[in-house]
Amino acid sequence: MRTGFVAVAWLILTASASVAAADAPPVSFGVELGVVSREVEEELPTGTTRGVVDSTRLVSRLGLQVAPVLLLFGEVGFADVAIEEFDDYRSDLHILYGGGARVILYDGAYPDRFMIYSDVKITRLQTDDRVTICTANCNDPVLLPTEAVTDEEIDWTEYAVSLGIRGGQEGFRPFGGVRYSRLDGTDHIQGEGTFDLRERTSLGFFLGADIFLDREERNAIMIQISGLDENAFRVGYKVSF
Repeated sequence: MRTGFVAVAWLILTASASVAAADAPPVSFGVELGVVSREVEEELPTGTTRGVVDSTRLVSRLGLQVAPVLLLFGEVGFADVAIEEFDDYRSDLHILYGGGARVILYDGAYPDRFMIYSDVKITRLQTDDRVTICTANCNDPVLLPTEAVTDEEIDWTEYAVSLGIRGGQEGFRPFGGVRYSRLDGTDHIQGEGTFDLRERTSLGFFLGADIFLDREERNAIMIQISGLDENAFRVGYKVSF
C-alpha cells in the first residue's frame, strides 16, 4: 500500500515538472475543527473485535503552491480518541501531524473556475490511555470477572487519495468528490500483546463549500461533511497571501 502512494506522489511531481512555476507562488494557511467517527476492527486471539473511533480534532494547515498544477501542504494539530468497544478507551489530546499534495487536473476560466483535482494525504496519530480489562471469568454467568488496570496504546497512519470537483459563483465555491483511505494501525495492551488495527470501509465521499469573506477571495470559511469510510463534520478558516 505504501508503495502505491509513493508511486502516485512521484507521478504528480513528474507531471508538474514540465509546467513553469508561478510568478509568485501563493502561500495559504488554515485552521480546522472537526468531529470524526470511523468504524475499525482488530484481530485478537479470541477473534475479530469491531469498534467505532470517535475523535475531535483541531488542525492547522500550511500550503505552498510550487507549480501551477501542484500544491504541497503540511498539517499539525491535536486530536483525542474514544473507542467504547475497546475497554472504554478514551485518550487525552495528542499530536496529529501529516501532509500531502494536491494536483490540479483541470482548471477552468474565471469566474466559474470549474476545477478537477486529486489529493494525496498521509496522517499520523498516536494515543494512550489507562484501561480496565477482564483477565478471567469474563463470560461466566456465575463467577465474578477478574479485572486488572493496564496501559493501552493505539496508533495508526492513515493513507488517503481523493478525486474532487470544485466550481461555483462569485464568493461561493462548492466542492465534492470521492475518497479512498486505509488505516495501518496497532493496538498495544500492556501484558496482553500488540494487535493489528484497520478500517472497516475504505471508500467514501465528501461535500462542502468555501465561503469567501472578501472580493479578492483570500479569506474564506470552509464547511465540509464526509461519509461512508468516515462520518465527519469539519469547519475552518483559511487565508492565502
